[in-house]
Amino acid sequence: MPFVASFTLREFVNAPIDVVFDVLTDHRAYSEITPLRSSTLEREGDPAPNGVGAIRRLSAIGPPIREEVTEYLRPSRFAYRMLSGAPTRDHVGTVDLVERSGGTLVTYMVETYPTLPSVLAPAMVAVTRYVMVGPLFKALAKRAEQRGATTA
Repeated sequence: MPFVASFTLREFVNAPIDVVFDVLTDHRAYSEITPLRSSTLEREGDPAPNGVGAIRRLSAIGPPIREEVTEYLRPSRFAYRMLSGAPTRDHVGTVDLVERSGGTLVTYMVETYPTLPSVLAPAMVAVTRYVMVGPLFKALAKRAEQRGATTA
């Protein structure tokens, strides 16, 4: 039976839900506000440019990670699946946003099936959570708060 890994990150972001959603789905801007070296779109989605079908290419170190947007329900939900770039299969990320008084509650859920030997899989999941997704999520939340403060 394959090792399945999942984790959930939650953060209250002091910004309007529309602002948070726009920051989270502005794939090309990720490298400006996160540790990523490069963030580009291989293909635009519907609605253009960041919607369903968009393929984003994210580079930090090593091979780029390619992900396809599978859900784009502005301003409450965004989801993607990884196409390539990491030793995993069926890697899916889902971000749910709920408007709360004074801001937005963001829940980021990841489910992945590492293809590494089972003894190494937990380490890969830790790297995914604490080195890749966690810092990216924090940086995006910070940018949304900055942008929200300027639009208030």
